[in-house]
Amino acid sequence: MQQEKETYNKIIQAGREILNKKDYHEAVVEEIAQLAGVAKGTVFFYFKSKENLFREIMLSLIDELKVMIEKIVNSPQHPLKKLKEIYDNFVEFQLNNMHLFLSLRKELSHTEPKISEVKERLEEISRIILPLVDEMSQRGLIKKFSSQDIDLEVVSSMVLMYASAVSSMVFFYKEKIQQIKEIFWNILLHGILNEDISIEMLLFDKKF
Repeated sequence: MQQEKETYNKIIQAGREILNKKDYHEAVVEEIAQLAGVAKGTVFFYFKSKENLFREIMLSLIDELKVMIEKIVNSPQHPLKKLKEIYDNFVEFQLNNMHLFLSLRKELSHTEPKISEVKERLEEISRIILPLVDEMSQRGLIKKFSSQDIDLEVVSSMVLMYASAVSSMVFFYKEKIQQIKEIFWNILLHGILNEDISIEMLLFDKKF
């Protein structure tokens, strides 16, 4: 049982490494098997098809991201610092796995039922952030619109969407990506935080 788990993980890791360098169509199962140190037939024994293997690779990435974000959410830091750390880490995570994410999203999107679990796992990540956003709301950090609280689930999703937008710009502004990351963060703050807190955050970041 332990050996089977190790073989499974070796194939996943090899697939991640190959797909972070090559396009989906360029990557071949034989190459993944060779890097993992197993036979081609062994890969298909565990994953049945090339598409299934790539779906599992995406799920492994999301699970890794989930663990990382949960650790930040459960840390004793100020909620604004937690949110910033989640944002920064998500940007870096996508930059480090950019080609892999782009390849998998493009190919798996062709078969909607096959990516339902991937979408569900991504939604889980947004829900993990929700208690943190709720804490910010309870502290009066989140602004109100028309006397109603902004939808906290939307705020959780916005953090991830802004981080994704930053990573997507690496193809055009690679040398300025860190500057762009900070610009997007400041825009996000102005959109979700009470005005006085947002300005203070921008001017006196170390306070938080």
